[in-house]
Amino acid sequence: MNLITKTTLIYLFAVLVILSVGGVLTYYGVENEVKRETDFDLRFHFRQLSKALEEGIPASILLDDRVHISEVSGLSTPQDTIPVYSDTLAQHPYLPRQEMQRKVVGVKEVKGKFYRIQVMDVFIESDDIYEGVVQAMTRFFLFLGGALLLLSFLIARFLFRPFQKTLEKIRTFDLKKDAPLQLTKTSTREFRQLNAFVEQMVDKARRDYRSVKEFSENASHEMQTPLAIARGKLELLLETENLDTEQTRLIQSAQQSLGKLSKLGEALALLTKIDNKEFATQAEVDFSKIVKNCLVNFEDLAQLKNLEFKKQIEEHVQLRIDPVLGDILVSNLVKNTIRHNIEGGWIEVSLTGDQLVICNTGAAPKVQPDQLFERFQKGAGSNKSLGLGLAIVKKICEVNNYKIDYQFADGVHLISVHF
Repeated sequence: MNLITKTTLIYLFAVLVILSVGGVLTYYGVENEVKRETDFDLRFHFRQLSKALEEGIPASILLDDRVHISEVSGLSTPQDTIPVYSDTLAQHPYLPRQEMQRKVVGVKEVKGKFYRIQVMDVFIESDDIYEGVVQAMTRFFLFLGGALLLLSFLIARFLFRPFQKTLEKIRTFDLKKDAPLQLTKTSTREFRQLNAFVEQMVDKARRDYRSVKEFSENASHEMQTPLAIARGKLELLLETENLDTEQTRLIQSAQQSLGKLSKLGEALALLTKIDNKEFATQAEVDFSKIVKNCLVNFEDLAQLKNLEFKKQIEEHVQLRIDPVLGDILVSNLVKNTIRHNIEGGWIEVSLTGDQLVICNTGAAPKVQPDQLFERFQKGAGSNKSLGLGLAIVKKICEVNNYKIDYQFADGVHLISVHF
């Protein structure tokens, strides 16, 4: 739900509450006004009847459905009595029911005689007032609601157009490109401030990206040269005569550490490149072919541990993924199953259009399953493992919107990648 829609709904809710309170106040106000006007009309009619009696018009001529005049006796005072106003029920003139009416009753002295005068008039019922107020408020609310909806549409279409264009520019912004972020100019101050802030953040993000990218590339490249030199000198030293067994062991241990450090640099550089989305080429690739080639490459390594390969590869599985990342994904998973397998175990690889499933025998992991995909976590405590293989796999799955799951039961590891 966008901002304009939320604002409009809040306004409509506020208007509904205001109209409800205003409707109650209007109801009582209209009721009092109707009663006051009815009493005024009754008072005027009462005076007209009194004046007619004073002019000698017989009371019988003045009688009708609304007027009742009768002569009274026994009054000790010649002064006029004060008229009394009240509500009453009377028969409806046309319908077989009673209705609310307003009446005034008073006694008037005319030429030594006292007349009791009663005048009634139709009084608008509370139900009628209520229905009228509700209908008026409902019409007003519908008109106002329609006007607000139309106004919000116009605001979203014209006033917020620069904001929508800014969002579109941000959505399509590519950090790896050097093209400047050109935002739409606007006369709205808040949008100008937003655009200025976004441009500053983009410039800073681009500078930081370049710095990190250059550092990772330089570090990865420059590390390999001294490492290669050190490994070369250790090889020369290993060929030196008169080395005892302890010295040979120390040299070989140093070579292994240097090799591990070199692989570590390459793995971390690969993770950085994946994070920076440098593998942006996503095209339809034959993933079945990638899986088959990978299994062929690792068959010899699996035979050294007497591992049995079971394959169920569906033909021509097409995926949108960078081919390099696809090969790294499968290679790391298969290499991981071989490294952490047991002597004489088995590996089963299954590929369908929906998922890649790899099962293998092996010892139980020493860490929690949800921690296996974190960096520098080793499932079976292998000293030869860097602990980055599954972290790279998870990162590849994240950038391609794949879901990866791991399970272990009864000595069997199961990793599934859902496309």
